[in-house]
Amino acid sequence: MIYVVLPIAALLTATLSGIIGMGGGMLLLATMFCFMSHAEAIPAHATVQLISNSTRTVAFLRHVDWRTVGRFLLGMFPGSFAGLILLNWFGEPGRAEPWLKLLVGVYILGSLLVPRPSKREHASKWWDFPLLGLAAGTAAFTVGAVGPLIAPMFARRNFVKERLVATKALCQSFTHIAKIPGFLYLRSYDNLEALGAVTLVMALLVIPGTLLGKRLLKHVSEQRFVQLYRFALLVAGLKVLLADGLRPLLRD
Repeated sequence: MIYVVLPIAALLTATLSGIIGMGGGMLLLATMFCFMSHAEAIPAHATVQLISNSTRTVAFLRHVDWRTVGRFLLGMFPGSFAGLILLNWFGEPGRAEPWLKLLVGVYILGSLLVPRPSKREHASKWWDFPLLGLAAGTAAFTVGAVGPLIAPMFARRNFVKERLVATKALCQSFTHIAKIPGFLYLRSYDNLEALGAVTLVMALLVIPGTLLGKRLLKHVSEQRFVQLYRFALLVAGLKVLLADGLRPLLRD
């Protein structure tokens, strides 16, 4: 079953991310948790998503906002180091993880209620993406899929269609790259020996999924893109808040 469901999920979620720039990684991770433990799913997901986001970056390369990526990286690298320390401290999975996801869910839903800043306000806030990178780098090792965490900032900065998909994909690629030495240090990849084949198939299928998503995006208007993106934010926020944050706390 795992060799059928997970490759199909990888293909479909990569297509979704290719169209609206988010949602696929979160849905794929949720599917992987049905078959894998936390220690297996997080590094396997990082490997697959690195290929997915890298393919999306190459496909939309000319639309990347390099200044935004540079600002994001200023915070992401120290954040990744902090996330590695926290993961090593908490173990698998940390007791603080549901609380962290609860906050992420509130943050995502709250972003839908706050009006977007004007162009003037946007120009003055040079620190927003470094702070976002810091949060994403820290959360990447425990939360896994940081797409919903960073997505609201791109929406608030009037990134639409190809520019949003390309820039966000490159930022996420760097978070996955940072995970690899961290997981090697924690020996998390040692748990993946039996799952190497399905992980490889998933990684290969996200490539055609991404290219299919790019072709479909051409037929989506900017107005419809914004509507789909906000709907994806709503679904992601509710999922992270209720399923990943509140449910484990109530169960305990």
